[in-house]
Amino acid sequence: MAETGNDIKIVFTPSGRQGHVPAGTTVLQAARTLGVDIDSVCGGRALCGRCQVDVGTGEFAKHGITSGADSLCGVTAVESRYAEKKGLAEGRRLSCQSTLQSDVVIDVPPESQVHNQLVRKAADDRQIDMDPIIRLCLVEVREPDMHEPSGDFRRLAEALESQWP
Repeated sequence: MAETGNDIKIVFTPSGRQGHVPAGTTVLQAARTLGVDIDSVCGGRALCGRCQVDVGTGEFAKHGITSGADSLCGVTAVESRYAEKKGLAEGRRLSCQSTLQSDVVIDVPPESQVHNQLVRKAADDRQIDMDPIIRLCLVEVREPDMHEPSGDFRRLAEALESQWP
């Protein structure tokens, strides 16, 4: 995505994915755009609460961001209603309802991740000697004959016995 003057930098942890999205984009939509898997069974209608995220607070020198609660819009009426009915942990926001106001670091807790994080390690090239247990063996099975009836398996067994090394 090309960066414009109104774009906001967003960093997702623990995946480390980051990018720029337009101001006013929901956190969930930004996550989808950047390929971050945040669970959202209800399709972003604030019914399931599976898309909860934490807003990083403080200065993140590594990313050049100062992030805090004011990096997102204020708590929406929908979020307040959800918190009253089903409860919302302190500091948590629903990513489907929170829109971006300024550069932000978003922590996606394990319960909101669709897939577990994958640790990739460097692999080195090495020679592997292949010795497969299964080998291709072509045999010719005689045609079925009405005058000498036998099943396919019997004809295959005879062909293997006579032609297989």
